Amino acid sequence: MEKTIKTISLAMIPSILAIFLLIEYFPYTGLGRILSIPSTLFFNTTIFLISLLITRKIKSKVIKSFYWITVILISVLVAIIMHPQEYSPSVLSQIKEMILPHTIK
Repeated sequence: MEKTIKTISLAMIPSILAIFLLIEYFPYTGLGRILSIPSTLFFNTTIFLISLLITRKIKSKVIKSFYWITVILISVLVAIIMHPQEYSPSVLSQIKEMILPHTIK
């Protein structure tokens, strides 16, 4: 049980860090943040619990590592997708615009 809690806690760190960064850099959430943060944490915890059950049956440490890296990246993506924006476009489209600005007008 203690190992399970440690594993889920360590896996949640990138997701929680992403949530804090989203709050800092994309603050225009309105009241949507009240619902989005707990639901994101609940959804990511559920993903990690299911992943923990799946990885217990996998013997190879390499496959387990790739699986957990993929699951952690998915949890960060879920945190980004579920972060609301009141007046601006979605966070994903804002990030895409920052990375790939339109050069042709």
